[in-house]
Amino acid sequence: MITATGTAGQINGETNMRFDGSTLSITGDTTMTGSLTAASKSFDIPHPTKEGYRLRYGVLEGPEHGVYFRGKTTENIIELPDYWTGLVDEDSITVHLTPIKGAITHYVVDVKDNQNKIDSYNGTINTYYIIHAERKDVDKVLLEYKKIIE
Repeated sequence: MITATGTAGQINGETNMRFDGSTLSITGDTTMTGSLTAASKSFDIPHPTKEGYRLRYGVLEGPEHGVYFRGKTTENIIELPDYWTGLVDEDSITVHLTPIKGAITHYVVDVKDNQNKIDSYNGTINTYYIIHAERKDVDKVLLEYKKIIE
């Protein structure tokens, strides 16, 4: 286990790290608490509804800490993953539907109880879906800020 304390560059213990005075390079898995700025990211967190499990998601870039769930269905209920109840703000859920094999209008009837109820004007469901939501377990993204030059 490595502990970094004090100013950047002070690292105590054996590690596969290199610090050249401006860049810290880490080889292998790294676990941290707090925020991270990077060119690409994923998150790995304790599973919010299954004890002893973890969730790992790749990160999409956008103005929020968002997650998505996608697939295709011929049913009028889209069940969200059970962990969404602990992970996302239900009021932030948006559902996008794309009909398959025809110009049939599909629409959302209701979003509640970890389900999205959908329908279509002819009563036949055959659609791809993507569902987005904002994480509720972390602070909102500060979108615009002035960089302070030291």
